[in-house]
Amino acid sequence: MFKQKFLKIAFSAAIIAIGATAQANSAAMVNPAGSVVVGYWHNWCDGGGYQGGNAPCVTLDAIDPMYNVVNVAFMKVFNTSAGRIPTFQLDLSIGLSEQQFIDQISELNGEGRSVLIALGGADAHIELRAGDEQPFADEIIRLTDRYGFDGLDIDLEQAAITAADNQIVIPAALRIVKDHYRAQGKNFLITMAPEFPYLTTGGRYVPYIEHLEGYYDWINPQFYNQGGDGIWVEGVGWIAQNNDALKEEFIYYISDALVNGTRGFHKIPHDKLVFGIPSNNDAAATGFVRDPQKLYNAFGRLNSQGQGLRGVMTWSINWDMGTDASGNLYNEQFIKDYGPFIHSHSPTPPPPVEGKPVFKGVQNARTLQGRLFDALAGVSVRDFEDGDLTGIIRVDGYVDTHTIGTYALTYHATDSDNNTTSVVRSVEVYSLKPELLGVASTIILLNTPFDAMSGITASDAEDGDLTAAVQVSGFVNTAIAGVYTLTYSVTDSAGQTVTAERKVTVSDGSSCASPWKSNVTYVQGDAVSHSGIQWVAGWWTRGEEPGTTGEWGVWREVTDSSCGSGNEPASDAEISVSAVAAEYTVDNGRVNLSVHVAVNQTMDLEVRITDQGGTAVSNHNLSVASTAHLPLIINNAEAGLYTLEVTGTTATGKTINYNTSFVVKAGGDTSPPGEYPLYDRNASYTAGEIVTGSDSALYQCKPWPYSGWCSNAVYAPGSSMHWQDAWTKL
Repeated sequence: MFKQKFLKIAFSAAIIAIGATAQANSAAMVNPAGSVVVGYWHNWCDGGGYQGGNAPCVTLDAIDPMYNVVNVAFMKVFNTSAGRIPTFQLDLSIGLSEQQFIDQISELNGEGRSVLIALGGADAHIELRAGDEQPFADEIIRLTDRYGFDGLDIDLEQAAITAADNQIVIPAALRIVKDHYRAQGKNFLITMAPEFPYLTTGGRYVPYIEHLEGYYDWINPQFYNQGGDGIWVEGVGWIAQNNDALKEEFIYYISDALVNGTRGFHKIPHDKLVFGIPSNNDAAATGFVRDPQKLYNAFGRLNSQGQGLRGVMTWSINWDMGTDASGNLYNEQFIKDYGPFIHSHSPTPPPPVEGKPVFKGVQNARTLQGRLFDALAGVSVRDFEDGDLTGIIRVDGYVDTHTIGTYALTYHATDSDNNTTSVVRSVEVYSLKPELLGVASTIILLNTPFDAMSGITASDAEDGDLTAAVQVSGFVNTAIAGVYTLTYSVTDSAGQTVTAERKVTVSDGSSCASPWKSNVTYVQGDAVSHSGIQWVAGWWTRGEEPGTTGEWGVWREVTDSSCGSGNEPASDAEISVSAVAAEYTVDNGRVNLSVHVAVNQTMDLEVRITDQGGTAVSNHNLSVASTAHLPLIINNAEAGLYTLEVTGTTATGKTINYNTSFVVKAGGDTSPPGEYPLYDRNASYTAGEIVTGSDSALYQCKPWPYSGWCSNAVYAPGSSMHWQDAWTKL
């Protein structure tokens, strides 16, 4: 989403830790009453754009007042060695001291504008684990109290969405934070910025929404950067997100699907859906709305069916104030196009007029079973003549938070002229649904034992471990090749049932799955073959090559090309070797080779180089599942004929050999720099560059857009936790 990952950000002396002297304004949190225009603010200077433009750093007081919600980007883990709990560090190169930053947040609050801290961003590696709930909540509260934030926006992307226990820990921590401020009579805003493909039924962001039902305030999905992904509409066909000709149709139909929970998307109430689009062509790869009238038209169609959206979101305020590749100002065109439109359609409650009192904050609500519910939290009433009458509100009805159901509360207020206003709200007491874990599609070999419950667990927030209550329907006949469907279900004490399907492929090893294709969209459970390995998709994906997405990536390796284990593969084992030159020259007593080895099934390899007398001068042992790039060195090399020998041993003990010869010629004694220098954490790297990591292995900087991470020491090859996102190990 957010293009901080394309920058080399020099957080050095310019970044400060949170000091002990600055203090935030302790006033009540600011919540927008009606429509919102949400903009993200960069906590760094000079961001490079997709079209070569520049996003400058700006101070908060320079932000156009029509942005009534400002999300500060980002709260994250700046140094993985410091621990797992994300935090916020102000970049002083922006030109603000910490106290000035706090003061400007207070100024925005004084103008009725909310300022949230955004958690994550494109390059954030947040991996919280069970037990981190309270420490993470404590850090959010600490930052909120210090700076005066009004809430938090969940902006997790890529692997961080499902990493470790994030889907459980982050919502749990935010519930703690929300309840903490509710006890003070404040509403801590909780919002989210998921990429829209992850909002399909059962999508990667759905657990966050479900775990925060009754707690989140709105969702502002990213409808950009997803290229050809889109929505299928009966009678219309496929509408891609990047189809400018059908932009109005895309905005309308994707919004209609979300607010009604149709066409395969998870339901988000219309008054909690904010439509996210980029400020301009530099801010995102796709998704820019060239003609604002198309959004106006789509919003009008939604309004006419009584399902008007809450507003719009943009990445980003800085880009709206930025310049294109030629230095021309974007001139804040986004806020000029959408600010007046959104605010003129605001459902803000009318101001008090002569006559009856007017209530505010009496909206329908949901509360979790067993939690406290304050019927007066966030509710106020004013009268034109009498002013604030909140203290005399009378509430009829009750809410039994121990019993699931929907309850009605009636609020009454009477002014000094005996004019009475009564307003009814419904409060739903709900229970979190149980969770089924481990229900993943798999491939097994013919006649291989299969336990349908192996690795399957179930848990519930109220009932605890429900694994023993899991029911399985369907069957798998491991003696007959085919695709079988198992349905798992579990019911909690509140009578809520969750089901999940699992496809089990029983294969004879001859044809496990179709080859992976970069232009095909895959969803959870889809199986493909690639580089002699079978893979299963963990969620929606398109263009992400199996084997390159890392430990937390979308692709999970099922097995080797046999589609199972323990039996001889259907195809013969093969080894191929490339990148071996016919001649090499001795350079300062050494010969450097860079050899590419490919196998069609997992093998243990012994790679040797022998001289013309048969003496081994270089020897390596490794296990290879598909391909490997080997840097080989002959020390004290002499001119002559050499042989490269590769011996592979399969899982069944079968041995495969490959031999090739090359000539080494005598060379000079000059000693130029090494072919692949050691990685320098202070250097800049571009796509394709090869370096030697701290483990002496070779790493190549990935192509754009990942190449922007190569210059960030957080991704140091061989030593950091997340190097796979930026580098390919050769």
